[in-house]
Amino acid sequence: MPESFSPATILPDSTTHLVHAALQFAAAARRRWRVVAATLLSAGLLGALYYATAERIYSAKAELLILQTGENSLSPTIEVQANRENSLMPTFVNLMSSAKVLSDAVKRVAAEDLAVDLSPDEPEKWIKQLQQRLAVTAVPKTNIISVTYESKDPGVAVRVVNAVVASYLEFMRETHQGTAAEIVQTLNKEKDDLSVRLNEKERQLQELSQSLGALDSGGDGQVLHPLVERAKAFNASLIEVQKQRVELQASLAALQAAIRNGDDVRPYLNSMSDAVGREMLLNSLGFNREDAAARAEAERRVLEDQMVIDSLREHLGDNHPKVRQLWQRIAANQRYLQDFQQRLRERLDAIGSNELAATLLAMMQQRLAESLEKENALAQQYEIARSEAGQLAGGLAQMEMLKNDIAGLRELYGGLVRRLTNIELTGDLRASLVTEPVENHTPVSPSLPRTVAMVLLLGLGLGLMVVYVLDVMDDHFRSVEEIHWQLKVPVLSVIREMAARRGGGAAAIEVACDPTTAASEGFRTLRTAIALHEERTERIIVTSCEPGDGKSTVSANLAAAFAQSGKRTLLIDGDLRRPGLSTLLGLRGRQGLSEVLRIDGPIAEAVPARLCRDVVSGLDVLPCGARPVNPAELLASQRMSELLTWAESTYDQIIIDTPPAPLASDTVILGRMADGALLVMQPSKNTRRTLFRTLEHLRILKVSLVGLVVNRLAGEEEARYAGYSGDYYGTDVAEAEAQEAETQEDETQEAVAHEAETQEAEAQEAPAEHAVVREAEIQEAAVQEVEARQIVPLMQPQEAETVAETGRSVAGPARDASDAEAGSPRELPRMAPLHARGRIVPRRVA
Repeated sequence: MPESFSPATILPDSTTHLVHAALQFAAAARRRWRVVAATLLSAGLLGALYYATAERIYSAKAELLILQTGENSLSPTIEVQANRENSLMPTFVNLMSSAKVLSDAVKRVAAEDLAVDLSPDEPEKWIKQLQQRLAVTAVPKTNIISVTYESKDPGVAVRVVNAVVASYLEFMRETHQGTAAEIVQTLNKEKDDLSVRLNEKERQLQELSQSLGALDSGGDGQVLHPLVERAKAFNASLIEVQKQRVELQASLAALQAAIRNGDDVRPYLNSMSDAVGREMLLNSLGFNREDAAARAEAERRVLEDQMVIDSLREHLGDNHPKVRQLWQRIAANQRYLQDFQQRLRERLDAIGSNELAATLLAMMQQRLAESLEKENALAQQYEIARSEAGQLAGGLAQMEMLKNDIAGLRELYGGLVRRLTNIELTGDLRASLVTEPVENHTPVSPSLPRTVAMVLLLGLGLGLMVVYVLDVMDDHFRSVEEIHWQLKVPVLSVIREMAARRGGGAAAIEVACDPTTAASEGFRTLRTAIALHEERTERIIVTSCEPGDGKSTVSANLAAAFAQSGKRTLLIDGDLRRPGLSTLLGLRGRQGLSEVLRIDGPIAEAVPARLCRDVVSGLDVLPCGARPVNPAELLASQRMSELLTWAESTYDQIIIDTPPAPLASDTVILGRMADGALLVMQPSKNTRRTLFRTLEHLRILKVSLVGLVVNRLAGEEEARYAGYSGDYYGTDVAEAEAQEAETQEDETQEAVAHEAETQEAEAQEAPAEHAVVREAEIQEAAVQEVEARQIVPLMQPQEAETVAETGRSVAGPARDASDAEAGSPRELPRMAPLHARGRIVPRRVA
């Protein structure tokens, strides 16, 4: 028995308890499946109504690929390239649904399309409404952004997604491609000018060639005059200077545009380094020639060592000392390059943006001015050399000069084209559309699978919640497992509801009247559990939580079950306040326990004189007697202890029916004298709180509890406790009884016929012997009549009269005696129970 039965003991304190709690809740849900089914049906009806009336919503989806390049400030030769995380993807995702992008997207969508989903009279709310319908997410572990828009029209959804994507791409171009666009615009203008000049030169060459008869003076192996060579050299130098000047102008225009827009000029250092010279730019940042030379040497060593490692690893493996030494040297050089890059970044961070912009602008302007001066000087020298060569060689020299001009212009034109091809139009970012939106005529809302899932989830969740609330509010036990788990007390037997029986004595005991029923088997199970108990159980009290739980019925049937097992049993009605056992057995008004406890005579003489012997064969009953005014004092007296001591020496089993435990102290008094107590409960009647209080009361007063008896199960309770209530018995009882009655009837008829023939033969052959038999039969009838008179007080008047008539019928004619001995079909139903109860024990006289 546990130390405490407070509600705190039922709280789960281990995984096993949690599993038990889950199983108990599952059992509660199974019991109240109609509640769950009703909630599911209600949720299903609501879901069907929603699916039938909800507005259809369609969606369109597009995907953009975002590529990010390295973050090199000057050039790949200054910084070691390294991979970086996609830390800017959340920024790109938020930009897609920003007010600036959506406001430009609204301008790209037709008014009739906007009216489908947006409020036409409230344009100030369009951006917010678009944000509510637009879903922008980054696909995990990729550089892809997914854009989804939901609309009432599938075509409108596609057009809105296209507008949002176009607006986003335009915004990215304006933000991340401004400087590159300026450079492209300048280079395209120079390219167009060069194209015009090249066409003009080719036209002049064609006209001159026609006028000279298509003579070619610039063929292979031709020796030209030094003046012509001088002019060609000036022309080549002039072309190179012009190329540098064009690049300087483009870079200067880009730098000026960045300064005007207030952009950071650090991302443009890479393009500026080619224009102003890397050495000059590094010197301006605080790095001398030795640093640049050391950096270049480190890069060269890294490349060489990597080539050597690739060749050695095939033959020596990765763990060879030479290979490991090379890896260490590569790591050292890479650390030097990283330190150099770090110092470069620190220097750039130390220089303010305005200061850096001013420095770069001054350097670019100075470099451009130098380039213009050099170009003007070379142009003058070229014109002089060209004039001298033209005067010397005439038309042929002019033709050669035209060819040189055309070759130079073509080279300059090709350089500009390559420059435009190699330009990074997006700086350090590229965005492109990889999945275009298409019309989807299948609505995304309402979704049938989602609606079904929500109906199931809502219906089951609400149903289980209602079941839980009902189960918490229901203060009754619902299963043997629940009783054992919460009370920590074994359930010894489960007794089904028994039909009410009329009469007193053995007629009121189910085990004696009908031992084949499931209820009788339950009492036999209880008897076995008590007999196999690990502690002594010769003295057992039977109590309950409340009046009317059936403790007296359980006491009587349990005592009868013990008696049937061959044990000499004494049943005592210890309830001196409301003697239910004496009333059940029809013993009210007879002397009993109260008289034994009040008189002064020896117990061995007082008790047998007041016993009702052999109510069932082997069972004696001591009634309660007259109701005393001081029952607790009588039960607590020394004489009660002497009575139990005498009974223990005389009987094998003692069972005492006591009052409900919480209502009287009599139970505790008798419980301390007994070996243990049986607690009878009714699940439909006794609440958990009552059982907890009763068990706690017995524990405090140190009454040992043998176990619980679950009584009077019927209806749904019987189905829930079916696994413990002996379904094996009673299933085919009616059929078995019918067959047994039919068999007994056949046997009786055969016995009557045989007995009649035997008596007739005996009467003819031996009259003297017949007289002796007749006398023996008369003596047997007399004995039966005496025994019937002894048990008449234990029976109802009708039953006593029947027994008396049965005894007298033996003394009648020989035919009546033979019928009574064999048992006629008309009298068998009344005689069989009497024999089964042990009231009439036929004795044959030899």
